[in-house]
Amino acid sequence: MAKRTIGIYQLTQYLSSGSFGSVWECQHMTTGEMLACKVIDLDMCLQDEFFNHFLNELNIHSRIRHPSIDEIRDVFLDNSTVYIIFELCDGGDLNDIVQDSDGLDESEAKLYFFQIMSAISYIHKLGIAHRDIKLENVLITTDHQAKLTDFGLCKQANGNSPMLTTCGTLVYAAPEIINEQPYNGMKADIWSAGIVLYAMICCHFPWSTPEDAPPETVMHETVKQILEGQIEIPDGITFELQNLMTNMLNTDPELRPSAEEILQHPWFEGREEDIDADSLIPDDNVISLVSSLIQELTKRKEAKVRGTM
Repeated sequence: MAKRTIGIYQLTQYLSSGSFGSVWECQHMTTGEMLACKVIDLDMCLQDEFFNHFLNELNIHSRIRHPSIDEIRDVFLDNSTVYIIFELCDGGDLNDIVQDSDGLDESEAKLYFFQIMSAISYIHKLGIAHRDIKLENVLITTDHQAKLTDFGLCKQANGNSPMLTTCGTLVYAAPEIINEQPYNGMKADIWSAGIVLYAMICCHFPWSTPEDAPPETVMHETVKQILEGQIEIPDGITFELQNLMTNMLNTDPELRPSAEEILQHPWFEGREEDIDADSLIPDDNVISLVSSLIQELTKRKEAKVRGTM
């Protein structure tokens, strides 16, 4: 079967699919670099329930750059499809790695989690809350670099104004979100990252539900335990890790540490961020390409509303 060519890229291997479309390994035909191509149906992009989230994700994701964030390299569209070119993270996602290893030892968890918290600290300093931090949204490269991805629910904070939208994934959701209270998105991210850390070590979530229980029972029990803070910190781990988990999974958001404070926690003793300042400078070319794509998608959305598309 002939390999499909998209602009200057050749799709080489199917990787995965989801509600958004499909992801393919691709090769830049000039440089030979291997990348990832997200292929999204244009009609879906223009749907009311998807459109604003998609444009928000593109706009914010294109303007951030960090070694532990999956980087957008290129974007374009044709008459029926939107294409987004990313770095290739060919080591799977963190959920795959945790499940395959039946939980990580502290040294490996520390390696990945420091990178994750470095990325979270970076976006929080920019006033951005991710709002969907989970194992599946951390990709891993073959050289063991963690990359935070999927910024579809991220939001730029508006000063000290709380966020109101209930979003994210239930088992990672902070109590204040489940209670449908106005919340600090950064503090909610810390809770979700704490659940990620717990699951990395234990290979399961802190919430226990009856085996073979119907979905509504599982949801009810999970919500009850989250709101009550029923978290049993596992035995057999260091005091420093126990302390970090306890602090991050405090039901009072004001008592949770910031991402920057977590990077200074004793569990990470001897580990420091070593990031080249140039690696944090957003790519003006990518920003320009994304801005042009957003303008074109907005035009097509308006044409669809008018019924002229």
